[in-house]
Amino acid sequence: MTAIMYRLSATLIAAFLPAAFAGAVIDTEETAKTTGLRGSVEKNSVNDLTASLLFPMTPPALSSSSDPLATMDFARTGLDRSLSYINFETELNLPLSPEQIGAMSEYINLYSADGNDDATDVCPDYEGDVDPNYRSTITTSRRGGDRKLQGTTEHDGMVISHSEHDYVESSCNANLTTTPCADWSAYFDVVASGNDYLNTEVKIPCGACVNLDASPGDALYGSTLDLAEGLNVVGKLIIPNDAAIEVRTRYVFVQGLLAMPGPASGSSTGISSEAEGDRVVITLYGLEDITFVPDDATDNAHHGGKGVNNKAFVIAGGRVDIRAMDPTCPSWVKLQSIEYGAPLPNVALGKPATESTTYNNAGSGGLAAVDGVDETFTHTKCWTGINQWWEVDLQESYTISNMNIVNRLDCCGGRLHDYDIYFYGDDVNKTLVDEIYVAGHNGDRKAISANYVSARYVRIQLRDEDCLQLGEVKIQGYPASGSFPTESLDTLTVGEDAARCWSTKGSRILMTSDTFDWKDSHTAHVADVPSPGPGKLAMLPLPKKKTAADQTFGYPDFAVEVALLDRSVVIRGEKESGEHKMIGGHVIVLHTPHVGQHLEGALLTNMGQQARLGRYPLHFHMSDCVHGSTLAKNVIWESNQRCVVIHGSHNVTVSENVAYDTKGHCFMLEDGGEWDNKFLYNLGAKTATNIKIRDQETDDFPSTFWITNPSNHWVGNVAAGSAGPGIWFELKLRAPSSGLDINRGINPKFLPLGTFDNNTAHSNGFRAGITTYRSGYRAPPGTTWNNIKVYKNEHSGIFQHGTNNIRLVGGLLADNDSAARNFHHERAVYDGVEVIGRSEHVKSLIDEGRVSVGACSKSGGISIQPNEGMGLGTTIKNSVFSGFDNGCTGGKNAAVYIENDQVRNAVFDASPTLQGNIFGANDEVISACMSIKSSRDGWVRYIAIEDVDGSMSGIGPGFFIQNEDAITNFIDPSITCHAEVNCLRFCPGACLRLGIISISQDMTTRGFNMIIQDGTKSATVVRGPIWFNENQNHISAHMPMVLPAPTSGIYQVSFTDKDGRPAWPGYATTSLEKEPACTGGLVDASQVELVMPPPDTRCNDLFFRDVYPSDHGWQNFFAGMDISEDNGSYVISTNRRKHDRGHVNLSRTLDASCFKGLSGRKYTIGGKIRIKDAEGLYVATDGTSDVSPKVSFVMNGVMAKSWNIATSSDGTWTDWSAIITLPQDTSLVWKASIIIDKAEKREFSIKDWGMVLVPSESPTAGPTSSPSLSPTTAEPTSSPTSAPSLSPTTPLPTASPTTGEPTTSTPTLAPITAAPVPATPTNLALTGLASMATECHNGFARKAIDGLPNTIMHSCSSAPGEWLLVDLGKDIINRIDTVVVKNRADCCGGRLKRFHVEVLDADKTVVWSDFHSGTVGNGVVKTWSVNGGAGALGRWVRVRFEETYRSFLHIAELEAWGYPVVVPANSPEIREIALYRPATQSSTYGTAYANKGVDGNFANAFHTKCGSHPWWEVDLGVDSFIQDVEITNRVQCCGGRLRDAYVELHDSDRNLVEKRLIKGAVGNGQKVVKVFNEDISIGRYIRVSMSRNDCLHFAEMEVNGYHTMEMPTSSPTPTVVNLSLGKPATESTTYNNAGSGGLAAVDGVDETFTHTKCWTGINQWWEVDLGTNPLTIVQIEVVNRLNCCGGRLHDYTISFLDENEALVDSIFVAGHNGNRKTVTVDSVNARFVKIQLGDQDCLSLGEVRVLGWYN
Repeated sequence: MTAIMYRLSATLIAAFLPAAFAGAVIDTEETAKTTGLRGSVEKNSVNDLTASLLFPMTPPALSSSSDPLATMDFARTGLDRSLSYINFETELNLPLSPEQIGAMSEYINLYSADGNDDATDVCPDYEGDVDPNYRSTITTSRRGGDRKLQGTTEHDGMVISHSEHDYVESSCNANLTTTPCADWSAYFDVVASGNDYLNTEVKIPCGACVNLDASPGDALYGSTLDLAEGLNVVGKLIIPNDAAIEVRTRYVFVQGLLAMPGPASGSSTGISSEAEGDRVVITLYGLEDITFVPDDATDNAHHGGKGVNNKAFVIAGGRVDIRAMDPTCPSWVKLQSIEYGAPLPNVALGKPATESTTYNNAGSGGLAAVDGVDETFTHTKCWTGINQWWEVDLQESYTISNMNIVNRLDCCGGRLHDYDIYFYGDDVNKTLVDEIYVAGHNGDRKAISANYVSARYVRIQLRDEDCLQLGEVKIQGYPASGSFPTESLDTLTVGEDAARCWSTKGSRILMTSDTFDWKDSHTAHVADVPSPGPGKLAMLPLPKKKTAADQTFGYPDFAVEVALLDRSVVIRGEKESGEHKMIGGHVIVLHTPHVGQHLEGALLTNMGQQARLGRYPLHFHMSDCVHGSTLAKNVIWESNQRCVVIHGSHNVTVSENVAYDTKGHCFMLEDGGEWDNKFLYNLGAKTATNIKIRDQETDDFPSTFWITNPSNHWVGNVAAGSAGPGIWFELKLRAPSSGLDINRGINPKFLPLGTFDNNTAHSNGFRAGITTYRSGYRAPPGTTWNNIKVYKNEHSGIFQHGTNNIRLVGGLLADNDSAARNFHHERAVYDGVEVIGRSEHVKSLIDEGRVSVGACSKSGGISIQPNEGMGLGTTIKNSVFSGFDNGCTGGKNAAVYIENDQVRNAVFDASPTLQGNIFGANDEVISACMSIKSSRDGWVRYIAIEDVDGSMSGIGPGFFIQNEDAITNFIDPSITCHAEVNCLRFCPGACLRLGIISISQDMTTRGFNMIIQDGTKSATVVRGPIWFNENQNHISAHMPMVLPAPTSGIYQVSFTDKDGRPAWPGYATTSLEKEPACTGGLVDASQVELVMPPPDTRCNDLFFRDVYPSDHGWQNFFAGMDISEDNGSYVISTNRRKHDRGHVNLSRTLDASCFKGLSGRKYTIGGKIRIKDAEGLYVATDGTSDVSPKVSFVMNGVMAKSWNIATSSDGTWTDWSAIITLPQDTSLVWKASIIIDKAEKREFSIKDWGMVLVPSESPTAGPTSSPSLSPTTAEPTSSPTSAPSLSPTTPLPTASPTTGEPTTSTPTLAPITAAPVPATPTNLALTGLASMATECHNGFARKAIDGLPNTIMHSCSSAPGEWLLVDLGKDIINRIDTVVVKNRADCCGGRLKRFHVEVLDADKTVVWSDFHSGTVGNGVVKTWSVNGGAGALGRWVRVRFEETYRSFLHIAELEAWGYPVVVPANSPEIREIALYRPATQSSTYGTAYANKGVDGNFANAFHTKCGSHPWWEVDLGVDSFIQDVEITNRVQCCGGRLRDAYVELHDSDRNLVEKRLIKGAVGNGQKVVKVFNEDISIGRYIRVSMSRNDCLHFAEMEVNGYHTMEMPTSSPTPTVVNLSLGKPATESTTYNNAGSGGLAAVDGVDETFTHTKCWTGINQWWEVDLGTNPLTIVQIEVVNRLNCCGGRLHDYTISFLDENEALVDSIFVAGHNGNRKTVTVDSVNARFVKIQLGDQDCLSLGEVRVLGWYN
């Protein structure tokens, strides 16, 4: 019998319980904790458990059909996210035989209990460390997916199953612990055979044991073994811990055991360094790819080969047990104190210096950089075709510790960037000794560690061809022939253990950044001198000052981390050059489950293989459960790709490792299917960007800790400098892990968090120290981050996005641009956090000149998002704020500030909770100025924030309010509100409640006002801007209100339109925020009355507010609409979404108030309609099927009546009308609409629509039998006049004959006629089009004609003959009298010389010219009188350099003064013609589809994959005349990629018509214009292409021109399906495990049902996740529970949520559901659908069918 500890489900335990224990109760969660229980049990069902859970018990014999386990469901513990569950665990000591274990495993999955508080436990656990003799320890039969079972092994009578992909420990090694070990030299008979044995693969056979005899005195001590054909450890290889040897090999395969026994604890007196001490070095070399093939003697021989690329260290079916570090030696510590020695001299001062070229004798030919004066500078020539350099001869060899590079200080500092420093020896060949690459901009001064290189010559060389300018180059060092001056040594206090272990001569010490710069870490070297004292290290001089704990003003967390980078075991990839430079070695544990690996105390350098998937320095690959595996105290240095990667593996401990100067994400979980791994006390610094392995990776925004699955553990880690976030929760599940059964149906965004405690993120770059962007984290309630420290990050300290329920408890946020941004972070909590705006420590760094930041930057507080949603606001309590007294107001510099980004509807709708906090005496406590005065989406309005306890105001409880009449008018007059501070007033004693009135957001409600009346008090609320497009019909506009209890007992809310007339905004609904803490009387929903105006003349025509083309009531669902004119009428045409996919509809909300007094009356609705397909052909439909357009009349969200319309294929407008009879009782109608849809994947065009009241003698005329709708449908005919046409009351203006699109099939040029124009000279260039040979540095050609003297155009190159050309207008002849050239004023004006100024006619013949030979100085204005004042007739003006003159062309303005004398008559209107047109691209990165380049949204961008010759193209539909093309670059980043690209015009036959070059890089958000505007500039396709390997992306293309023939339109047809069938579903609570936790409502069976608990204090809900594919929802079918209790389902809300669970739309279903109810949806795009009751009863659902289609 074998006693094994199992974790079992409650249902399984109940099967074994004796009846005698029935009725015993487990009261509380605390009881469960104290008794050691854990699992998932309903609180309401706790009585069903018994006290016998506390005792060991023996199950009945397992056999035959009576097996009680056969019907039991086993659920993995800890995964239920419901608030109504207690977590419990029980440890049962079950004495089971192997037969019983085998029988049980057929029915259930067994989990051992490890006693840890894991959020989840997907693996069996081990008792203590892994026994090296164990081949496996527990069954894995529960794992499915691609882990198919094959083969078994056995241990102690236990049968173990393995996946067909897995490698197992081999039985031929069963006796390794007792096998005697032979020395290597004897085993391979080295003396007799010499090195012959190295000519083939060196193999330790299975079952054999070899000792590498390389200890002092041994045969191989100090030697190098070159294993050219590789090392294959199939048996056992032992490396002594005192060995000294280098093993060079193409690969290492471990199929047995590779071991190094650890040194005795406390024995270390100095870990070996590169300079001193014995080390074991394994060098992996060679570029030939390798295949791992299991040895024939192993139990894995049946496996085929597996490619592992090159330089591979592969553990497959074997084990590594390397313990190379004294356990008492720390890997890294905080710096306690520092003592600086005397500075080393500047050995470059006054030495000979030279440079590649010299510009105008500047800088004495390079000597200005060594003259001791920072303000003088050297200056080479620019863009001469070489990379400019500067070099100093130190005149003898010096050992160089560090350098300080001073930039040119008066201007042009940006030129010094991305340069190399080369060090050359003192030999005749001037041998290159070392080199350093300095990335990015230098800034004014940069300190650089030279790592004590010995050199005579030092060269600085740019990587581009710009000018090289240096203020001073200071080189600190001492003669290489002499000894180091001990008085210059620095001393670090690091603690006794660190000092003892790190004291070896030459040991390299990492010192992390103490500034905002992620690159500001560096190395230092331990000096070869006696110890300066206990706990201290003597160091060669540090390159720059660093912060120790005793310099932090009482905040020791601000001290830098120091780490030892040397180890006595080194695994390294041999360095390559050229294209293989980034190909290092890699270590991989390959498909080896249930084998504990141990690697401790190794240095891995030049590891990782850039852009190769799965080739990382340390990598667990698909190894499943690997309990006991530990990676500890290792160093990953100069990695080419990532650091420690856990992939498809669980229960690995990664502790106390150091990663420095690495590329891409560093410590990471690869797929999101990794569980229960522990990352403990690891340190990462200088995490740089990397080339992405594939498009779905994000290593171009690297994070030191990359988290894809929260159900793991992170404790004590430090992210000390990443180019991207320090710690990034980018939660997602990817293949292959997503295919495993343990991960099926899992979305990491919703999983519980394991542990996230005591982690630190400082000195990180892009976005934040810690972030959940962009995936978000929908964490379970109560998810806690404990004692997190985030400081000195370039942007936010913490950036939460699309996230719920994160509680920060304790910790420190300091010196960040924002301490924390709660950007759509619902229910954020900050409890007991210390928040510092600007610390005394940073002030000291500024004073010392060690950091340079603005007075108001890097000192932000915690943000509050204005519209998280009601009940979802931020809580900040018991926290301490300081350092917000820097005098900066109006922005982020208050302790708490209101966010300004994506403030939908510009409304404040989420009340935060702020209490118990402490603020500095002079702190800016709270500010709303950013959201009010600089919101990107309009002023946030009606802000009200409660000061619960007076801790914010320092006065007493009350409210901070925005100074709006709609708030102040209702506050009790006895309350005196204080003067406004930071855009808020404080009103002590006020008690207010926030509310929202939701109304239609169509364009006819622009200018609507909401009138709030309380007796004699009133106020007006204006409808604000809409964050989304007003033409979209899936969301509402929000009208806020902030009110106390009404003095009159009721608030009456009414509306007026923009003309001040009583109106109704389509519909109106009321929502109230949670109750505030104050007790001064609160408004409730019953006290808000929405007052509809009575019917009047506005009700005669429900479309009367339409004013085309600007304001009308038609809306669509995302697709977009075009408005054009046709014979005096306006035509509304839909656009297709995403090319030919997606739902197309038109809808409009009707004035439901008109129906209130018109019961039984009739309306005539109708208009003209036609449809086109994707090819632009008109489509005939029969008026009966779903391919026909469908018109629906909807009231209160329910379709009341619908009609199908027949259409014609000849383009004839179908005239259609019907009669709508209103119900007899319209008193409950609050919303009504008209929807035109169906005819899927077609494009609709409509005109002359209206809805007109039918005259009646009696106001009650109409049907009396029932409230039905009785339409009378007129049959459609081909005649446009055979049926009534309903036009708007206001006649449409007649279209101008000189506007619109030409409809001829071939281009027609407008005739040229003399025009009566005034002969008053104007600057004609202001309205011209500018172009030039090349454009660079954002010096676009258009800047020469923008009228702004401070902007300049700038050519890309200094090629001979650079030019600037201005087109004054096609077909226009101008008299040009004067030409003016204004030179740039800021610098470099002397380049403007030897140029022609010319006027050209329409044929580009020069009609006037003048040559200017001399120099035009900075800011000088030159004027030419054309032909001596007689002028010249022309179209173009040009400035061009002489053909032999090479220089950059850059001027401020080119002016052409004159007037037009000939203009075209009836010239076609030039307008933007690319918007919403179909676009394609060579490939697509993620979801950055091609259509984003023409969607009118400048905030997003299309994005191709990075590869060869990318292109993007827009189809204008027909051949069109192109005047110019405007391209706006993406805003967020990476704008520099848009360069060396061609803008091409192709005709309908794909022939190239013209092309224009984008030469220089276009900056982020910048616009480049390419001018065509020639007679031949007629084409259909605009393509942007690049000839190099790169990504192509920009935000928007605007094409200005006109179509030369009629445009086609079209529209596609989807198939309606059940989108919810089989999708993941959840619910608020579950009663007695009914309905599979919500899944019964999507199982396709009406008779099964879900069942929540009842009356638990919450409104119960159910939700389905429809997945990430774009889709459209048009109908919801709700099936009630059918066997009983159907009355509980009534008065519920259906909510539609996007992928971030933000509300998209909602429908209230009034009254009882009945057995089935169908709800029509106005074509919503959403991911989640939620049903929530209006009361606290049980929610039971039989089936929910969400009907629609995938777009």
